[in-house]
Parts: sequence; C-alpha cells; structure tokens
Amino acid sequence: MQTKHQGFWSWFLQRITALLLVIGMSIHFFLFHFSPNRYTSRYYNEIVYQYCTPGWITFHLCLLSLVIYHGLNGFWGIFLDFNPGKRAHFIFKYLLWSIGLILFGIGTYILIWFAMNNGE
Repeated sequence: MQTKHQGFWSWFLQRITALLLVIGMSIHFFLFHFSPNRYTSRYYNEIVYQYCTPGWITFHLCLLSLVIYHGLNGFWGIFLDFNPGKRAHFIFKYLLWSIGLILFGIGTYILIWFAMNNGE
C-alpha cells in the first residue's frame, strides 16, 4: 500500500495546490471577469486578445493542471480512507490517471482552439 512518506506528499501537495488555486483563480477572476468596463465591446475584444497570448494560455494551462490534480488527489485521498485491496488500489489509481489526462487534453484543446479562432 502506501508508505508514510507517500501519504505525506499527497497531503502536502494538496495544501500547496489549494494555495496556488486561490491565487491563480483570484488573478483569473479579477482580470477577466470583474473589471468595471467588462460590458463594453471594446473591453471584450481586449480581453479576448489578452486571453490568446502565449503567456495567458500557459497561465491557464497551469491553472487547469492544478485544478485537475487537486480534485483527483482529493478523490484519491477519500478512496484510500476505505482501505482498498491491492487490485482496487491499482485500478482506481490508473482510472484517475486516465481521467486526469483526458481532462487535461480536452482543456488544452479548448484553450488552443479558442486562441486560434479568436486571437486575430
């Protein structure tokens, strides 16, 4: 099963990702959703252009990876509370990895598609 150190790292990274998510989501919401001029078409075009720059795409990919890791690691922690057998442990671990990779792939596709179709 899990050693004491493996449990520590899962716990520790859950706290670090929570902190980074609070910071990253605050940046995202305040810059992209809570501006005083957010309802003007000029502002919308500026936001779309800003959103499509490589730096912001990278920022949002990092935010996406933090969200996926934090959520799936939370499911993993809950699963381990039930003391699963080795086979269930193995299956659930690779199921979560598969779900994480699929979600990251879909999110990356959407971000890149948006940038290519709106970032003129």
